[in-house]
Amino acid sequence: MDYFPLFAKISGKRCVVVGGGSVGLRKIRLLLEANAQVVVVAPELNSDVQVLADSGRVKWVPYKYDHQYLNDTLLVIAATNDGQVNAQVFADAERRSLMANSVDDPEHSSFITPAIVDRSPLVIAISSGGSAPVLARMLREKLERELGEGYSVLARLAARFRVQVKQTLGSLTVRRRFWETFFERNVDRVLEVNGQSTVFSMAHLLEEFATDHQ
Repeated sequence: MDYFPLFAKISGKRCVVVGGGSVGLRKIRLLLEANAQVVVVAPELNSDVQVLADSGRVKWVPYKYDHQYLNDTLLVIAATNDGQVNAQVFADAERRSLMANSVDDPEHSSFITPAIVDRSPLVIAISSGGSAPVLARMLREKLERELGEGYSVLARLAARFRVQVKQTLGSLTVRRRFWETFFERNVDRVLEVNGQSTVFSMAHLLEEFATDHQ
């Protein structure tokens, strides 16, 4: 395994994207979805990135790249069409022990962004370590077809009931069996039920487990 799989909490953290074109836009949107504070360093922006800057969703630094823009930064993404600039961004990040990604350039990346199936809060990341990104995207598309939005419903319900289940069922082993039973009963029919009927199933099952394990 060439890369350590990791989901990082970057909400509210300063993340820098060097480059204001279409390649940078994809990374900017991904960072915004994770609620990062996005800073875009680029002399010019394309129209879509400009909209984000004008709306205040990203901070635009309208200059050529300089290492000073990495101050107080968690991670940086180099997304210019100049390989030398991208390599310099990576070198500067390495000296500061920052996580850095040069788009489509694994040699100048300390992390890579995987293909993502987003059924938040359930998120599936698929990576080939940069060796076969098209295959990773094909697998993502296959999983997106197979895993509908109902899985997001189940994951959100689990989050809502997590504390209640923990308070009701004191044993870790019993709680694990509870969740296994709940998901096994619902995962195959999740596309056919709405949140309300699943909540009823959750509450009813929790009552059963509480009674059986008093």
